Amino acid sequence: SDNRSGNYDIYVQRVNTSGSVHWTTDGVALCTAAGDQQYPTIISDGAGGAIVTWYDSRSGSNWDIYAQRVNASGAIQWTANGVALCSATGNQQYPTIVSDGAGGAIVTWLDYRSGSNWDIYAQSVNASGAVQWTANGLALCTAAGNQQYPTIISDGAGGAIVTWYD
Repeated sequence: SDNRSGNYDIYVQRVNTSGSVHWTTDGVALCTAAGDQQYPTIISDGAGGAIVTWYDSRSGSNWDIYAQRVNASGAIQWTANGVALCSATGNQQYPTIVSDGAGGAIVTWLDYRSGSNWDIYAQSVNASGAVQWTANGLALCTAAGNQQYPTIISDGAGGAIVTWYD
């Protein structure tokens, strides 16, 4: 997350084992949309590139969850400024990400769409950048009280296991 333009944007850089930079000087811009983009998390796409997710205030009223894929050469692979994984009402923050084993990812986050408690949601995005599950994410836990700070790992079969503080 970089504020060189006056708001926080998302950049990524590839560095080899010798410490040499491979992509554009100062990084490839993944998202320079209006508002701030913060808290990026990253995984390998399994083909020398990466998938990055972050929370984003481009809507002007709430934080939403976005993701972007960059290939091994540093070229953006999905929609300019990222694919919206969740743009529901309320704030969505602190995404975590895991590979789906097929060039895509599963992302989980804190979600305040209920307006009364933080809940846990997740979304799958395929290698082409198409959202795979219910629009704005699949509810993993909407129990009473707050659920926060999810972590995620692969289940080894294209899915994921998610834990959180409740």
